[in-house]
Amino acid sequence: MRRWLLCCALATVVVSGCSSVGVEQAPPETGSADSTTPPEITQPALTFGRFISDPCQLVSREQLATIGIIADPGKATTEVIGPECSWEADKTTDTGIAVILMTNSAGLDSVYMTRAEGYFAETRIGNYPAVNTDNKKPVGRTTPFGDCSTAVAIAKSVAFRVTAHAYKPNPDYEEPCRASDRVANWVLETLKAGA
Repeated sequence: MRRWLLCCALATVVVSGCSSVGVEQAPPETGSADSTTPPEITQPALTFGRFISDPCQLVSREQLATIGIIADPGKATTEVIGPECSWEADKTTDTGIAVILMTNSAGLDSVYMTRAEGYFAETRIGNYPAVNTDNKKPVGRTTPFGDCSTAVAIAKSVAFRVTAHAYKPNPDYEEPCRASDRVANWVLETLKAGA
């Protein structure tokens, strides 16, 4: 029995040591696992006003190059929930992304209202409340591509969302939320710099 407990403890340490660097994972802060209310924002409120006309400026060319997006300058469109910029991967082994400013929604509140519709996992990006979502369960692997969205609250009823998608053999296929979290961190740093 003692040997079994020691093995379990060792396995827990090993698994814990494999978490990704740079993305802050946090347990849910809401009182209930099925809460439809996001946690309060404890960090300074941010705005994305100056990026509404050009959301493609939220991510730098240097950052894009690190995930294999070199040729695509970004395509700005207006979606139902707000301005979006999307970048296609140069190769199927790279990761494609899209960033949308949720100007026509209730921010993270609207994400919580649909939490029962698919994959939903609370997290934090730069200590701001965030949620990883996907319309499939389990996240990613039920389709030919891995897909995950990370929505981040930056002020009361104000949020942005990053979607990442990748195909095999890209490691992001297995963990697409790692990719969307990484880009969400980049966007958050850009917004902080412009505050």
